[in-house]
Amino acid sequence: MKTAAVFLFANIANIAGIAGLGLMASAPAPANAATFQEAYLERYFDMYPSRATAAGRHDLDTRLEDLSPARRHAWLQFNLAAAAGFRRLLTAPSSTFDDRLDAELLLRQAELEAFEYGKQARPVLDPLFWTGLMEGSTVFLLVREDLPRPERLSRAAARVALLPRLAAQARTALAAGDPARIAPEICALAAGNVRDSASFYRQGFLQAAEGESPEIRESVRAAGEKAAAALDEFAGFLDGLKTKAKGQPRLGADYAARFRLVTGVDQPVDRVLAGAVAALAARRTEAAAYGRSVWKDVMGEPEPPTDDSELLRRLFERVSADRAANMDELMADYRKLVADAFDLVRTKGLMALPEPTTLHIDRSPAFFSGQAIGGVYPAGPYAPEEKTLFYLPAVPDSAPAEEKAAFFSDFNHHFNVMITPHEMVPGHYVQLKWAARHRSKVRALFSDGVYVEGWGTFSERLLLDQGWGGPLDRLAHLKKQIENIARTVVDIRVNTRGMSREQVLRFARDEAFQKEQFAGNLWMRAITSSPQLTFYYLGDREVQGLFDDVRAAKAAKGEPFEVKTFLDGMMEMGPVPVRHYRERMLGPQAPRLPEIPEAPASHDHMSHGGHGGHASPPPPTAPATPPAPETPEPPPPV
Repeated sequence: MKTAAVFLFANIANIAGIAGLGLMASAPAPANAATFQEAYLERYFDMYPSRATAAGRHDLDTRLEDLSPARRHAWLQFNLAAAAGFRRLLTAPSSTFDDRLDAELLLRQAELEAFEYGKQARPVLDPLFWTGLMEGSTVFLLVREDLPRPERLSRAAARVALLPRLAAQARTALAAGDPARIAPEICALAAGNVRDSASFYRQGFLQAAEGESPEIRESVRAAGEKAAAALDEFAGFLDGLKTKAKGQPRLGADYAARFRLVTGVDQPVDRVLAGAVAALAARRTEAAAYGRSVWKDVMGEPEPPTDDSELLRRLFERVSADRAANMDELMADYRKLVADAFDLVRTKGLMALPEPTTLHIDRSPAFFSGQAIGGVYPAGPYAPEEKTLFYLPAVPDSAPAEEKAAFFSDFNHHFNVMITPHEMVPGHYVQLKWAARHRSKVRALFSDGVYVEGWGTFSERLLLDQGWGGPLDRLAHLKKQIENIARTVVDIRVNTRGMSREQVLRFARDEAFQKEQFAGNLWMRAITSSPQLTFYYLGDREVQGLFDDVRAAKAAKGEPFEVKTFLDGMMEMGPVPVRHYRERMLGPQAPRLPEIPEAPASHDHMSHGGHGGHASPPPPTAPATPPAPETPEPPPPV
């Protein structure tokens, strides 16, 4: 529950724009760590009410993001000042270790917000900045069951009624942007997303209210129709903007700074790329060697191909051959696999599981009408005991036979076996539930993405090594590992080296053994959500590297290594950068992952990277600070 002081601060900030800056910028940081942190959260949710709903708070459900020029400018200035306060918290001797962990994550978030509103000028240059807010505005009100359904629908209708205002603000901001810096491909993608949203609010939104009172259905219908009309108008605007836009979708010179802010990795991007290139070759070699060792058993043929690429293609085709015929079979497969994963973890005592289990597995609700894809919708830190929703990806019943075959080939049984530990147990479900229960809400709200995806990816191999699945399931995992590393290579090359869509498609097909649909999706993610694609490789490198190093350290001392101690230990501080767990488990003088040696010139002319009772860790220190963000718009008139 919010304290009166924090509630007062949030409301003063609403009225006075940047009036709350004094607290963040000038108060003695060590004595006010909790106040600093709570004040930032309140201001953050004031700026992004839909994210408060996602976090499990319901006091802002009837509000929607209001991003007028004045509020955007105030938010930029607020984050610049907040970052200064968090830096002081990180270096103040009287700050506690936990306060510094939180301050590190909040500093990263404040710097990222300032970077996006300042240096990158996303509100005036990136249509996806706006469409992302629109698409996520009502999802959690519609899928969660933490309030009575009529109440959730009423709140959703009140929020949807504000979408025309947000669409108008988006048009005004983007109209003021420089067309030379706006990418036509992003305009086209955003226009398609907006039209999909308009279709949902015209049809699916009302379907969500079936069986409710006439009053609720009317409020939902009216809000949905007005929102759909405004979104259609915004889509038309984006069509026009596309014809004038001349920019590139790549981050270019901004990539290195954004990469550091989002990942927390301070190695040069060129070195990360070189490491990924070398890791991709090593993983392909590993997969081929394993494939040869099981070839006769899984293929029923005496001799495997001598060419590694041909060998892997045939093995991966064999993996995809075992698949469901329809969505009911896919659902049954996942439900059994999740139950079996829970049983294995409990039987072997691999880690403490959050009890009771609050996991619901289902198809995405029909009223989304194709809007929603599969995903994990976790309980937020303000409602940690609510259900985690695992919605499976789905193919429409009306889809052509060829599309259905491709879908079930991708989501084949062995992929499902491999991905269950990643998504559910001991992966994202377990990790996110423990994070939601952590005493620090900051860590669940602003999780370290490298830790999160690293934990999920590490969980795949961990369970396989504990007896989960067979040879085909391990081959599915190795295929996914190749894909993960390829994601990093593509993300960096697209954004810093001008890699074209055609080159991405060819690379994904020839080097990562991926199909056309994945390859196209890889290009799209590289230009729309960079550098999130790098989390999987970077995170697996860090978490698996720490696991290996702790086990080696125990062996060197003649001490037993317990998997449970390691897994439970990785939950203790929440989803913070892995280096803090390395310091805690191996001591304050623990070496970081080895530096990457120089790569041969025949590669990318970069460097190659490798891996890599609790000791008390040293306090976190402030990460290197990027150049001060530039203000994209002049201050609003007073």
